[in-house]
Amino acid sequence: MQSLSRVLAADTRIAAWYERSEREARVTAAVRRSLPRAFADRVRAAETTTETLELAVSAGAIAAVVRQRTPDVLASLRREGWHFTELRVRVQVSGAAAEPEKINKIQRDRVNKVPLGQLAQTLPPGPLRTAVERLMRRGG
Repeated sequence: MQSLSRVLAADTRIAAWYERSEREARVTAAVRRSLPRAFADRVRAAETTTETLELAVSAGAIAAVVRQRTPDVLASLRREGWHFTELRVRVQVSGAAAEPEKINKIQRDRVNKVPLGQLAQTLPPGPLRTAVERLMRRGG
């Protein structure tokens, strides 16, 4: 029996994928350290070729902030040993997690008119009583 890590290391494609994933995770951590905390969690390294770093962000506003801070990010990465000459930013919006629930329209019938009628009779004359009576006439 072999351990899973040994099996995965033996397959060249999986090992290359794992190495790329680890490299992107290290670069992502370095980029996040150079950005304000409010934006850092919404940025991740998508491609890390030899000279070009491509970042994926979750919103256009975040992309604008990262683009403005490109020189600072590249300088910070150089200090940590990453030598990128170009930084590209793309917006990668995730889809909605689930379909929004349909809001059922409130069905009004004669049963609902009885409490409204009783309420209208107990109210003193004025705008509230007028509104309740109008609601009853419209089918409430």
